[in-house]
Amino acid sequence: MPAFDNNETAETVIGNSMNSLRKIVDRPCLLVNKLNVRKKRIWHVPRPEANAVCSSEFVPFSSHSSDLSFIKISLLSERITAYLESCSSGSSNSQKRVTPEIIMSSEIIAPSLAEQRRIGAFFDRLDSLITLHQRKYCGVASWMLGVALVRLSSEK
Repeated sequence: MPAFDNNETAETVIGNSMNSLRKIVDRPCLLVNKLNVRKKRIWHVPRPEANAVCSSEFVPFSSHSSDLSFIKISLLSERITAYLESCSSGSSNSQKRVTPEIIMSSEIIAPSLAEQRRIGAFFDRLDSLITLHQRKYCGVASWMLGVALVRLSSEK
C-alpha cells in the first residue's frame, strides 16, 4: 500500500521487483483495501494507465450502473467500515482481512444515478479542497520551521 499512503499517487516499478501478487487494473474502478479496513483505504482510479496493476490486498470494484465517487463515499462511511471490521478475521489486529465477497455484498442505499453523480462530484471537490489546503499548510509549516532554524543558528 505504499502508493496509496503516498497521497494516492501511482508508483512506477519494474514487474519482477514486485514481491507479491498483483491484479490488472484496466478500467475505471475503486480499489478497496481488504487488509485493516479500519484504515479506510479506498482509491478511486478514474483512468488507469496502460499496464496498471494493484496489490492483491485491493479488490477492484467497477460499475456501469453506479457512480464510483458516490460508492467510494458510501464505503468510507462509519456504518460500512464497522460492518467490514465485524466481518474481518486474521491472526492479529494488524493483519485482519475481509474477503472480496464480503466487500461486494455490503449494502449501500443509493439514490438515482443523476443524484449519485451530484453527490459524488460534491465530495470529489471537497476532497480536492481539503488536499489543497493541507498542502498549503504543510508548505507554510515547512517554511516556518526553516525560518526558525535559521534564527536559531544565527543566535549561536
